[in-house]
Amino acid sequence: MKTQDTTNNIVSLTGNEKKVLEYIESFIGSRGIAPTFMEIKKHFGFASNNSVQRYLKQLQAKEYISMPGGNQKRAIALLRPASALKESLALVYEQRHTTFAVSTPTRVPAVDGPQRELLSLPLMGKVAAGRPIESLTHEEFTEVPPSMVKNPGRSYTLEVSGNSMIEDGIFDGDVLIVQEQKSAHNGEISVCVVDNEATVKRFYLHNGASLARPQVELRPANSDMDSMWYSPNEVEIRGIVIGLLRKF
Repeated sequence: MKTQDTTNNIVSLTGNEKKVLEYIESFIGSRGIAPTFMEIKKHFGFASNNSVQRYLKQLQAKEYISMPGGNQKRAIALLRPASALKESLALVYEQRHTTFAVSTPTRVPAVDGPQRELLSLPLMGKVAAGRPIESLTHEEFTEVPPSMVKNPGRSYTLEVSGNSMIEDGIFDGDVLIVQEQKSAHNGEISVCVVDNEATVKRFYLHNGASLARPQVELRPANSDMDSMWYSPNEVEIRGIVIGLLRKF
């Protein structure tokens, strides 16, 4: 449902819509041309151009952009900047001394206090704290406090499904903050892909003299479950867990 300022005819945006609009505005401002669908897709890590089209159509419906050429390359025209929404809401607040309720996940900062900045990280689907269940693709985002992320450009989030990591305090439905990297130290809680499916476990590489060949152990944090064992070439490390978000 749209929330609209009837005084200035400014329609509110979701958090993701605002991020896309800000990117378009910044791209045009720095290069003098609009970004292509592929450039938008690559910047946000969308799984397909369908996600780009959806957000652009939503922004066009709310009259922030125009696409006179449809899918034509660089056909996006900026009708009003992303700052227009914030300025409009601030003006209405001043006039009425009330705040507008906007649809989740939009976050409207209070104009009479300091603004709290949040990072928007890609939500890369679900990851199993049990058996591997889902490849890493995404079309949504998670807002994260900057203090929890060392390298925003190499970080993403995952929703946990399962209970194999409960003894490490990771429960079904939690959102993990992951730093993308291709290696892990023994004992680190890692996101690994096995047979094109993702799982989160403690990583151990065993290559002692007693072994005929090196083996990777993906160890759960649940005493009722057993470790999973693979050859090193069967396991692809996608990142290590650096934080956790939980909704109550």
